[in-house]
Amino acid sequence: MHHVATMYINMFDHMDGVMPALARKKTQWEEDRFFTVKLAQTKLSEYYAEVTPLMGMDFISAHILDPSRELRSFR
Repeated sequence: MHHVATMYINMFDHMDGVMPALARKKTQWEEDRFFTVKLAQTKLSEYYAEVTPLMGMDFISAHILDPSRELRSFR
């Protein structure tokens, strides 16, 4: 369960990182990829918003209690 928060954080970080680079691209397939990542980001945000009120504190608590993470995600 503690890996769920890490996966969400990693997915959002990855999409936030590639969006600026894809926005500068001009070929059709790169523009399509930008559009696809934008849609994925929107869908992930919607899903995360639905799951967080139900399980949010459980995810965060499990993440905090995981000794291997040492709260790195919250820094």
